[in-house]
Amino acid sequence: MDSKFQIALKKANAEVKELGVDDPELKKIAFSKAIDFYLNVNRGLKEPKELHRIDLITRKPLEQKDSSFWEKVSDASGCAIDKLKDVYALKDKQISLVLSNIPGESKADKQRNLAALILYAYSEGMHEWTSSTLLAEAAKHSKLYDTNRFAKNIRHDWFRSHGVRKGIKYKLSGPGMNAVKALLIGLTKNNE
Repeated sequence: MDSKFQIALKKANAEVKELGVDDPELKKIAFSKAIDFYLNVNRGLKEPKELHRIDLITRKPLEQKDSSFWEKVSDASGCAIDKLKDVYALKDKQISLVLSNIPGESKADKQRNLAALILYAYSEGMHEWTSSTLLAEAAKHSKLYDTNRFAKNIRHDWFRSHGVRKGIKYKLSGPGMNAVKALLIGLTKNNE
């Protein structure tokens, strides 16, 4: 028969796995908090019917999973889900563009528009900050990745960044969100 401590360990381990945290330090913190919680429950404190979970990075409460990525982006952009699926592809929580032709006069404009469209989908559908690695993967998928120029081309008032080297994360600024929303609406109307 399992002891109270072993039961708490199993429950805490299941909670941490369900969160899907990749960073080892954040895993340790989450595991520690979960152990404390389940040991206190075993001491006679009542377990709440519904746990209020927070995002360990942003410290904001996690929304209930009643709306999908597509619904969130559709609500934010005002575009129909089937039209969004003509622009974006989602596979294993990684977003890419399925457009055959990305709008822009030059390669730099196309890279900027690609990055903006990808960041918009991540910020509205998943998380606010997006790693440079995910942006590079999307650009490679669209055959617009130029290692020498990509980072320079997305230095624009549409974007905000923080971090250094491979740890750089990006998000859209206010003007960037407005411009991309207009671009996305134009793209989905062109696909009609």
